[in-house]
This record gives sequence, C-alpha cells and structure tokens, in this order.
Amino acid sequence: MRIAIVEDEKENSDLLEKFLTDYANENGLSFCIDKFGDGLDFLARYKPVYALVFMDIKMPNIDGIETARRLREIDERVGLIFITNLLNYAIRGYEVNAVDFILKPVKYADFSSRMNKFMKYRAKNQQKQIVLVCNNTKYCVAVDNICWVEVVGHNLNYHLLGSVLSVHASLVSAEESLPQAYFVKCNSGILVNLNYVKAIERDSVCVNGEWLPISRPKRKSFVAAVTKHIALR
Repeated sequence: MRIAIVEDEKENSDLLEKFLTDYANENGLSFCIDKFGDGLDFLARYKPVYALVFMDIKMPNIDGIETARRLREIDERVGLIFITNLLNYAIRGYEVNAVDFILKPVKYADFSSRMNKFMKYRAKNQQKQIVLVCNNTKYCVAVDNICWVEVVGHNLNYHLLGSVLSVHASLVSAEESLPQAYFVKCNSGILVNLNYVKAIERDSVCVNGEWLPISRPKRKSFVAAVTKHIALR
C-alpha cells in the first residue's frame, strides 16, 4: 500500500513514518511511504497511486485544506487523514471528504486506532487495482483512475487522472487485466475507459478532455459500446 506524508516539520514527518513502519510490522503489512515537505511540492509531483495521504493542516505556501481542495480536483477517491493541533481546523477537513483526523502531538495508540479504522474503511470501499511497473518502481493503481491506455513504440502509456505512467507491456496484456465491460478499443492502439468518454464526433472521441482517433473498422463497435454503457449507468 502506497502512502504519502505531507508535513513541513521533519520531526513530525519522521515520527509518522516510524509509526507507519511499526503498524505495518505489527499487522503483517507492507507500506511504500513517500514524504513531501509542503503542499505545492506534493501537488506538483502527485500521481493517483496512493491509498492514503497524511496531510498536515498548518504549512507554509498553502495550507493543508487548500492542498486537499486541489487534490480532490485530480483524485476524488484517495484516503485523506489530517494532522493538526487545532480541532476546529480538523472539522473543516470534512469539506474535502477527509476520512479522519489526528490531533498533535501524535501518540502511537491514537495513530494505530485511526489506522485500524482506515483499513476497515478501505476494505469496504476498495476498488479493483492493478500493479504497473514504471522505471523499476511498482505502482498500485485504481482501475477507475485510468482514463485510457495507448501503445507508444514497445511501451504502453497509462493515462491516469493528472499523470501518465509508461510501462513496457503489450496492449493485449492491458486488455486482460482491465474490465472488458468498460475498457474498449477505439482503434488498434488505444484502449478507452468508457466512464471518461465525453463526446464523439465523426472519427474522434473526447476522453477526459483529450480527443483521440477512432479508426473506421472500430467505429461501429465502439459507438455501440459507448451507447450501451450510457444506457446502463
């Protein structure tokens, strides 16, 4: 499980990392932890591959609430736990669908209790996920965050919400790992998530704001798949 810590104070960031390591060891889990020093750096480097984000509220440049608002524009589903020393700020976290909050100074007993709550929440709401290997790094990606997949040379570019991961693989392997009910080819080299189709005009389809080509052999079956998908929503 990939987790991000967004905290400007190194001492607090290191403490959260230690607590996560201890919790993982106690529960037979494995966490991959990335740490960010402020909200702007986090947003600039963000990829929708995290299961959980720990967000400090009081930070320089932009605070945690504003960072979370911008995060929700690119990822509505990632788990979010606020870290704060002011209860009224924590309550504001529910405006951006925070799962929980922890008051400073963070104690392990409280941290462990909140993690138990989150793990139950995650088990109940977990989406189908796939593992992608990009530049020797493994990313666990929610299928619903994949807008389309395209062949580029000998690689596949997975276009996620707000980012792209390049993977050495074939389109056939992508088709096998993704739900065929709503991942459909618009041409021989592009696999589209029908949930992100916004419009179709002649030989093009708009997918999450980008226009992609529809080939003549695929047009009839692709349009039929889109029509059926809309009817079933």
